[in-house]
Amino acid sequence: MTIRRTTLTTAATLLALSAVAACDDGDDAQSAPPAASAPATAGATASPTVIPAVSASATPTAAQPASSPTTTPTAAGGTGAPVDATGAFDPAVALAQADRTPYAATETMKTTATADGQGTVITQTGRINFYTPTREGRIETKMTIGDGGEPTIWMESVNTGSAVFMRDKSTPGSSWSPTDTGGEKTSSDDDGAAYAKALAEAGPAARKGMEQKNGVPAYHLGARLTADQIKAIDPGEHQKMVEKGVGAKDYDIWIDHAGRILAQKQSMKVPRGGTTVTSVITVNYTDFGPRETFPAPTAAAG
Repeated sequence: MTIRRTTLTTAATLLALSAVAACDDGDDAQSAPPAASAPATAGATASPTVIPAVSASATPTAAQPASSPTTTPTAAGGTGAPVDATGAFDPAVALAQADRTPYAATETMKTTATADGQGTVITQTGRINFYTPTREGRIETKMTIGDGGEPTIWMESVNTGSAVFMRDKSTPGSSWSPTDTGGEKTSSDDDGAAYAKALAEAGPAARKGMEQKNGVPAYHLGARLTADQIKAIDPGEHQKMVEKGVGAKDYDIWIDHAGRILAQKQSMKVPRGGTTVTSVITVNYTDFGPRETFPAPTAAAG
């Protein structure tokens, strides 16, 4: 099996939709897809990856576990956008002047899918490299169905850049399993910048103004993008929306003056199994620092 280079957004969305559909069919929590279906870097995207841009040292540093990353934040890179006396800036200029130097950040994502009173929640927390060929990282993922409780899926994965190692943390004593990546690069971090640029150019209504996000002055961009609009940004994503019967998605993105995306939120309604599933994905990026190395887990290295 080949693990392709994306964030977990795809896997989280697919798992959430599948789990809700299973609930609608009267199945119990065991109807959820197996844990191996939720790698940290999954297959073709079901929703766009919005990636922040920041300057950082190109020299890799040792990675810390996903639960307690230790990095020194770096200053925002690139020339960015001029900031006036109130801290406001032009988001289009900030995006145009964003840096593309590889860097690491902590990504915290939550995906919810609800239909007919049933709900699924998937959370992902991890340390990930951006603007690198294979987006190395270490990620932990949990999925719960209904009102919570013990996760039905609890996975940890490490992407070293040449291989992905996974283990099922819901099973005590589970071992790491290697999965070949072949060093394959299947998407670009610039894909996310294209969505941000589209929002910045969507007209005055999409420019929501300055806000605080994750403790940083940020410009809020937001709009509903139809499938036809997304076709010009991401033809592959457009095709998936058409196949699933999704007519539009609501996007919100927060950027700082250097063009670094601090957070994003996207929501959509997906017809499935005679009902409509509402999917909401929120992502926050924090603790920016130099690119890191992510070695194979000790138990799997041998």
